Amino acid sequence: MITKKLSSLLLIVCAFALVISAQTPRHPLKLDDLARFRNVGDPQVSPEGQWVAYTVSTIDAKEDKSSTHIWMVRCDGTNDRQITFSNDSEGSPRWSPDGKYLAFTSSRSSGKPGVRGNQVWLLDRSGGEAYQLTELKGRLAGFEWSPDSKRLALLIGDPDPDAPDPSATPAPGTPPKPPKPIVIDRYRYKQDVQGYLLSGRHTYIYLYDIATKKLDRLTKSKWDESSISWSPDGSRIAFMTNHADDPDRDPSAQLYVADATAGAAEKLLTTPDNRASRTRPEWSPDGKWIAFLEGDEKKYGAYGMEHLSIVAADGSTPPQRVASSEALDRGVSQPRWSDDGKNIYAVVTDDMSAYGARIPVGA
Repeated sequence: MITKKLSSLLLIVCAFALVISAQTPRHPLKLDDLARFRNVGDPQVSPEGQWVAYTVSTIDAKEDKSSTHIWMVRCDGTNDRQITFSNDSEGSPRWSPDGKYLAFTSSRSSGKPGVRGNQVWLLDRSGGEAYQLTELKGRLAGFEWSPDSKRLALLIGDPDPDAPDPSATPAPGTPPKPPKPIVIDRYRYKQDVQGYLLSGRHTYIYLYDIATKKLDRLTKSKWDESSISWSPDGSRIAFMTNHADDPDRDPSAQLYVADATAGAAEKLLTTPDNRASRTRPEWSPDGKWIAFLEGDEKKYGAYGMEHLSIVAADGSTPPQRVASSEALDRGVSQPRWSDDGKNIYAVVTDDMSAYGARIPVGA
């Protein structure tokens, strides 16, 4: 199934390239051309392997704004169409594992007090308009479906207590409130897209029950969490978090696993050492192993060389590098297990190019 999905994605990318080259006559690149580019990204194959949902980003030069909407196309390249049309952008299309829904994020206004920013929306594949699922007051940084399609694991940042309520309507003639001064007390105090990073606000994993709309924190940790990955049976969640005294100065996250229940205790699977980073946990189909990416020594962190590693999900054996990928002497990314658990598919970066590779695991 994974091999078929990868082949379908490659065929679709090639089809787009052929269409663009056939319809656009060659000419020297001009500044005005940049506004006509369409950026296609985030392809997601449906569970039955027949459709691909993806995003298309465009620029409106007249309005000086960009927008992103979700499209769908059959894996044979036919029936390509746009499926979201709001004035606000949409992104992060994710199929429910049972294939009944397509979830996505959007900042469309709900008009409810305190609800702001991106929310999760659902589009029923049997028909009808998309509807808003979550009503979060914090910043939604990502989400993942549970294997049974009954829950979502949400990555939510603490809300800004000083942010204005987007649903509030000030009285006519009311002057805007002056912004409060920004107090910088962190070593890493600013981040692209996010803006200023202030102490005391974190990003945590939450469990969201779709039927009851109940929202619970996964752990009671006080550190930022990221990189959500459900186990195949939905009983556990692997994630990354950094328990260093000052994560800004030592940005080396470690791999943890916790039961998928509210207030669960997390278990450390990797040992804090001199590695620059760890990210992208991926469970093996039998739930016994977790693959992840691991950086070189911290002093080489700027080079971005990531290695493929695996660790026993129960912590019974220490992490180990995948020997067959180490022989490449190239960085890898986007690991995915094969259905039989004997190989890992990944993207290998080689100078100015990248290619897909099948890496034997031997686990």
